[in-house]
Amino acid sequence: MSQKNRISVITLSDRSIEETERNSTNERTQNLKAANFEKAIAAAGYGKFQYLLLLAIIPVSWATSMDTASVAIILPSAECDLKMTFTQKGILNAIIYMGMISSGFLWGYIADVKGRRTVFIYGYIADGICNVLSGFSQNFWTLAFFKFLSGFLISGPHASMVTYVSEFYGVKGRVKIPLIIGFSTSFGNIVTSVLSWIIIPQNWSIVLWDGAFVYNSWRIFLSICSLPLFIGVIGLYMFPESPKFLMSEDRMDDALKVFKIIYKINTGKPAEEYPIKHLENDAFKKGSTDSDQDGKMDKKTIFLYPYFLQLILVTLMQFGSMYITNTIRLWQPQLFAILENFDPTNYNLTAKYAPTFCEILDLSSVTNISATISENVTCTNITVKESVYTKTLIVSASGSALLLLASYALNFLNHKVLLHICYGMAFVCIVCMYWSTSTLVTLILTSFFVGLSNTTLNTIVAATVILFPTSLRTIAVSTVMAIGRIGSMIGNILFPILLAQGCFVPIIQLACLVLLCMIVTCFLPMNKKNKK
Repeated sequence: MSQKNRISVITLSDRSIEETERNSTNERTQNLKAANFEKAIAAAGYGKFQYLLLLAIIPVSWATSMDTASVAIILPSAECDLKMTFTQKGILNAIIYMGMISSGFLWGYIADVKGRRTVFIYGYIADGICNVLSGFSQNFWTLAFFKFLSGFLISGPHASMVTYVSEFYGVKGRVKIPLIIGFSTSFGNIVTSVLSWIIIPQNWSIVLWDGAFVYNSWRIFLSICSLPLFIGVIGLYMFPESPKFLMSEDRMDDALKVFKIIYKINTGKPAEEYPIKHLENDAFKKGSTDSDQDGKMDKKTIFLYPYFLQLILVTLMQFGSMYITNTIRLWQPQLFAILENFDPTNYNLTAKYAPTFCEILDLSSVTNISATISENVTCTNITVKESVYTKTLIVSASGSALLLLASYALNFLNHKVLLHICYGMAFVCIVCMYWSTSTLVTLILTSFFVGLSNTTLNTIVAATVILFPTSLRTIAVSTVMAIGRIGSMIGNILFPILLAQGCFVPIIQLACLVLLCMIVTCFLPMNKKNKK
């Protein structure tokens, strides 16, 4: 080889070495550069870990809807056993929301201090135990106590679970998490309806101490509703604490380990190959040395313009949405039981046409809220027709289907347009229900009304996540849900009272509330993300 060629080879070799060293140095520099949460979760990837997490939360996501719907479904069957008046039925429907309201902010504080995972693991276990014990209730007040306790316990775990799941996603995926979990939660209504259809019509009964203790089919149903909670907790126990929470606690090494686990599961590569080696907390970017002071400033910001105005708008809308949704959703088993047991031959009906939905309710003696079951010596345990449970199942399935459709529609429509569509169609349904003359038409209108109104409350939560910055998002969502639960509580207490004045009164009240929500939606602001 000539001298010239030898020199060329050496020169090329040196250049290659220099380039390799430069790339290696750049890579080391990149690794040494600290990454925030968004960069770290993006580097961990999206895949098997998130899919497994969504699969694990399915059973526990049913808890909120099962806790509320299970009480509503047993009311016709438990009427005589618990000697309930119509007003007491309303209280029983509402009392779980009283429990949720009383503990909402307490759970939020505990979740911020102890972590999301700790709250929902122990909270779901406690709620499951409470559901088992509620099945052993022998009188109205015992069942009311356990349902209040159940509401007190379930509020925190559910909110913590939603936050927990969203913190394993980047910005793009995080927006849809409330709707995805909302769909899974609404599916819990279907599970509850199926279980009630299978269990409650049975003649199962355990009687002890000369009838002092009775454990019959509707009580067994209440206890079995705890099973999804225990199954879900076993699955969720396998998952780590939220990396975002760990970073907020300045536990960077622990957070990095979680990111490596996500990376390993999603990519199938060794955890050591995770490209991020150092993390930084966004809260400390601006040089603040007092995170507590930052937290205080963030909380005060929500009471300033424009966030305070936005908070008022979304809370008003959520109050109305949860009022109309949970009033009809929780009373529809009782209403369908009335329709199914209505016998026109017992009334002097002179009209040639069939009685309308409201005429049947007005004619039924159950609208007399002052009537006490204990005064009716002929009262016997009621075996509700299976058709009532199938109708409840159809209403629940329709609600889940519409929510799934709404989740897909958000790819083309913004939240504001979707809310206008849902409120408008819900208004038509509730007005038409007043003149409905057949059970089938009433079933269709009820299914659409519950599904559309349920879609609005989940869409409002999703819009809240977009409208508020990260530092204000938790307190905003907590406030929105707390006010919404107040709406659910008031709606269920007022419904039997208003129904006693005539069916027209609660129907027109619900219709006016839907219109009010539709008007408030017009003032909902639209930021860039919402428009997109």
